[in-house]
Amino acid sequence: MANYPIPPVWILAGPEVGLKGAFIADLIDKARRLGEGEPEVHRMYAGDSSPSEAIELLQNSSLFSPWVIIEFRNADQISLKPEIDTMVKYCCSPAEQALLLLETENYSVSKAIEKVVPPSCRKTFFELFENELTGWIRRELGKSQLSIDEEALESFLELVPHDTNSLAAACLVLSASFPPGSMLGASDVEAAILRSKPEDAFTLFEKIGQGDLSLSLEVLNSVLDSRRGDANQIIAALVWSFRRLARIGEAVADGERFEDVCIREQARSKTVQKKLRNALGNYGPEDCRRIISALSETEAAIRGLLGSAFDRQLLQLLIISIITQKGQGLPLAGWSERGLYPQFIN
Repeated sequence: MANYPIPPVWILAGPEVGLKGAFIADLIDKARRLGEGEPEVHRMYAGDSSPSEAIELLQNSSLFSPWVIIEFRNADQISLKPEIDTMVKYCCSPAEQALLLLETENYSVSKAIEKVVPPSCRKTFFELFENELTGWIRRELGKSQLSIDEEALESFLELVPHDTNSLAAACLVLSASFPPGSMLGASDVEAAILRSKPEDAFTLFEKIGQGDLSLSLEVLNSVLDSRRGDANQIIAALVWSFRRLARIGEAVADGERFEDVCIREQARSKTVQKKLRNALGNYGPEDCRRIISALSETEAAIRGLLGSAFDRQLLQLLIISIITQKGQGLPLAGWSERGLYPQFIN
């Protein structure tokens, strides 16, 4: 590959999508400058597209662009021998003025493919360590002349996923919310970030924790309508949240300080602790266990009995059961008693 102006095949692995994206943007910019024109960029996904489809695009020069670039994502899912062999063959003899970027959020792709890509073209983008994250956030906020105290940094890191794309977006929210020269405290950070966050399954838990039925159903419908979570993902998030709430409740009942337990449970933010305290006031450990059981039974019904056509109705009934009855009674039994959809229930 020594005669190529840019190495033609790369393996770009690891979960740090922000730094990986910046590296890819740099490669595309190099191709743009070399070709004196906009490269033709395709984004393909293993499972939806085959390696042979990607290779066909790479080998057939574009009529309108000097370079062809393929971002082949989820490359760790190239697992069938014919697909691996096809990719290995191309990597050994790649097309000119073409870039193949094999991307995965895992740490490796097929060993056979890795073997034919030079080590210099195999990069792994790891998540930043916590001490690196804090420095990164301070520098990013510093561009907008904002400062942040230690407690606010803890809240920031608890509320925002630890990839640089998400961190940069949150910093942008803060820079738009406060004037230059501001020193941000925890309450400032929490208010701005929580206000900007889209509703998801964890927002749903917060509303359930407050015991607010109307808002809980509204958030559920919003999450389903926006496709920010399907029924199984929503149930999984609620199970995780109620398990954590049960652990906190049991530890407090055993005499531990609420704040100490929250820190152990990675809930350092004062805002998050306040929401957990409110939820604990509505649901004790025994309530949480019943609710987790109801969640599991509803998941089984969605998976096997009624299917996806009734996901929304089952989840709505589940939330009503959680808030009004602390998870008592089987959701399907509740439907049967009300005579709803009796043809599906024995």
